[in-house]
Amino acid sequence: MQVKKALIKNSIVGVWSKISTLLFRIIQVPLLLYYLGVEGYGLWIVIASLPSWLTLANMGFGSVSANEMSIAMANGEVDKARKILSSTVALIATISAIGILLVVLIAPFIPWESFFNLSRSRHKELTLTMIWLCSSVFLSFTTDVLSGRFRAARRAHLSMLLDSFKPWLELLLMVIVLRFTTRYDYLALSLLSSMLVYLFINTWLSGKSLPILSFSFKDIEVSRFRLLFRKGIAFQAFPLGNALIFQGNILVIQGILGPVAVALFATVRTMVRSINQLMEMVNAIIWPELSILIGTNNLVKAARLHRLGVGFTFIASVLCVLILSFFGHDIYALWTRKAIPLPQHLLILFLFPIIFNAIWYTSSVVHTSCNKHEGLAIRYLIASTMAILTCAILSYYYGVEGAAISTLIADFILIPYVIRRSLQLTGDNLSNFLSGIWDEIKSGLHTANKLISRSR
Repeated sequence: MQVKKALIKNSIVGVWSKISTLLFRIIQVPLLLYYLGVEGYGLWIVIASLPSWLTLANMGFGSVSANEMSIAMANGEVDKARKILSSTVALIATISAIGILLVVLIAPFIPWESFFNLSRSRHKELTLTMIWLCSSVFLSFTTDVLSGRFRAARRAHLSMLLDSFKPWLELLLMVIVLRFTTRYDYLALSLLSSMLVYLFINTWLSGKSLPILSFSFKDIEVSRFRLLFRKGIAFQAFPLGNALIFQGNILVIQGILGPVAVALFATVRTMVRSINQLMEMVNAIIWPELSILIGTNNLVKAARLHRLGVGFTFIASVLCVLILSFFGHDIYALWTRKAIPLPQHLLILFLFPIIFNAIWYTSSVVHTSCNKHEGLAIRYLIASTMAILTCAILSYYYGVEGAAISTLIADFILIPYVIRRSLQLTGDNLSNFLSGIWDEIKSGLHTANKLISRSR
């Protein structure tokens, strides 16, 4: 019953969170296109994507500690959970402070304007832009730890709720800035300001959710850094892989096809990846409970939760792909005010890989939720590297169309391993897994029919 209540709360907030993110992107794109123009918007995407590579410095410490804290609290090990929290916060704070200092010292000497083919007079603007954006990335490192404190209190839905309002805070400050100026450094400063406000609120509320799990200097254990580094380095394969696939291909397209192609690629991908938001929502819903179930060796419930998540994600993703295949072109034209033409065949090419991505993405949360992700990390990094190389080759020969289908290589590499390893971790097998998914679907349809009958 406790798991069901947590899943219901996570589901309600998760749906709102993804709606919030989707609405934010729907509003943000035409807003920036209006103020910056197509070329200026494409350039802003490239500039804003560069600092995302700094997420690698996070080393995944927050994600690892969030899982460990949840498992420790589920087993009644409060002192252990407190030591994990304190050690992780100390380590992340040190890395963030050093990172921000290095950026402030180095950024002024980098010729940003030459890289973006802009005039020398914009050097200071671009330098400040990078400083503000990089600082925002470094400050964001603590968010996973704060999320872990909510999860340890079995209030993961509160963390998700806070995250859902963060884009709106960003949008509010961006609108205020754009009313007066379109300088990139002021836009970047608005993002940094929103991050500071978000961290203040998150720290306060997460502390109130579980007062016994608080930071203390005396609970810092240097010996615990070894586990954080070992697991964290493996976790960093995921943001590195994401950077290769999502930011790396932006840089590849910028270099091969130019900023207008970047604007087309980025906007279409944003619309299409609204389907991926559904997958991410399911992952966020089941991750906290999987950590506790696997950590307490309750594999029967863990296996069922895995089946439910994968089955729902795959069916919902296929339906969304079909809907966007028919209506996506009109939605895109309305969204961008027809500023960027979108051929129907290009839309289909963007949608096609989503189906394959849905097969493994939700299943992968089993690996990460219990910190058994080293094998997945290595394969994800290899798959992402091959995907970006494929993107470069296909973009050169086939333009944006080639870039759109280049991620398929990553899906083909990951599907067999992810499913097999997830079944091992949940004590399941392929036959029971597939039949279990079908049973969950029938159960869901039966419940829906009962609700409809009662409403009549």
